[in-house]
Amino acid sequence: MKDKISWIEKLAGLVGLVPSERKWPEPKPYGEGLLRYPPFEKWLEVEELDSKRKPRRLAMVPTTCFNCEAACGLLAAVDKDSREILRIEGNPLHPGSRGRNCAKGPATLNQVQDPERILQPMRRVGPRGEGKFEPISWDAALDQIASSIQEKFDSDQHDEVMYHVGRPGHEGAVERVIQAWGIDGHNSHTTVCSASARAGYQFT
Repeated sequence: MKDKISWIEKLAGLVGLVPSERKWPEPKPYGEGLLRYPPFEKWLEVEELDSKRKPRRLAMVPTTCFNCEAACGLLAAVDKDSREILRIEGNPLHPGSRGRNCAKGPATLNQVQDPERILQPMRRVGPRGEGKFEPISWDAALDQIASSIQEKFDSDQHDEVMYHVGRPGHEGAVERVIQAWGIDGHNSHTTVCSASARAGYQFT
C-alpha cells in the first residue's frame, strides 16, 4: 500500500466505493479533550501568561449561555485581581454541550462589555417613540408595575396585563401565578420566535 493516498482515494474509501486498507485512528476518549484545561478542582485558581509574559491569576467560573434555548455550558475566565471577565469559552465538563459551543457563546463577552448595556430599570419620560428614558431604582420600578397591574385588575381589564420572560427557566412558577390571576398573557422568546417556526414547518 502506498504511504500516502490522495483525497479522492480517501473519500472513495470512506463512502465505500473502494475497499479501504488504511487504518484510521480511533477517536480519542472523552477525557483526553480536557488536556489543555487544568483539573476541575483547580478551576478557581488558574495561572496563565498574558501577552507580556506576566503570570495572571484567573478564576474559571462555570455559567450558562442564554443566547438560545440550548443553554450550553460556558466558562468565564475572570481576572482575580481586577474582577474583569477576560474571555468566555465552552465548558468541557458540561453534560450537554461538552465545550462544543457555537460562536454565540464566546460572543457573550460583547454583551457584558457593551457600553450601551442597561444596568438598571429605565422609565419612559416622553411620548412613546421619542426614546427618552430616565433611570429609576428597582423598588420604584416594582412599585409602578404592581400599581399598574392592580389598576387593571380593579377595572376588570385582565387582558391588558402581559408577562414577558426573556429566556425560559422560571416561567413555570410565573405561569401558575398569572393563570391564578385569570391572565392569558405569558409571552416569551418561544411564543414570538421558535413557536411560529415550528408551526410553519408542520403546516407546510
